[in-house]
Parts: sequence; structure tokens; C-alpha cells
Amino acid sequence: MPSYRFSAAIGQLRPGVSASGLMPQLSADARTLAIVEASSIAVVRGEARVIIRFTGDDDPDARSIALGIFGLASELAVLSSPQLTRRVKNRWVAVAEG
Repeated sequence: MPSYRFSAAIGQLRPGVSASGLMPQLSADARTLAIVEASSIAVVRGEARVIIRFTGDDDPDARSIALGIFGLASELAVLSSPQLTRRVKNRWVAVAEG
């Protein structure tokens, strides 16, 4: 089963969401949609980004899962610049919009 990675820039947290609780809550929510392999928050080119790595059957399935993750994450924080990539050998390749 292919490995995919969803990432998005994190803006302001929604009321009632703590910075320390963001990732655990988002990871738990994402697990309702897919098998989550890893999750983290990283600083990429000067902006904080949430990163969720998960498995999917194929690109259309992964796009659907990523949309779900984006929706769940948007309930916790303002997000922008979402990206979906697929692991191909040792590289992450952008998944074409379908």
C-alpha cells in the first residue's frame, strides 16, 4: 500500500485549541480516516507546517483522505498551502489533482 504525506501551513489556532494539544488531536482525528504512519509539526521555509503521513490504496483514495484531514484540521486551526505527496522509492512526489 503506497505511503502519502499531507502537509499544510498552520496559522492561528481556533478558540479552545492548545498548541500542545494540536498534533495529538489531529493525529487521532486522522486515524479515523486512514492508517497514520507518522505525524509532526515542522518549520519549512520559515512557516510552521503540520505533516501527516498515511497509507492509501491509490491516488484518488489518498486525495479523499487528504481532503478529510484538511477538513478536520481546519476545525482546529487556520490552514493554508495544503500539499499531497506520494512516496516513490526514496522521494516524495506531488500527487496530481484528479
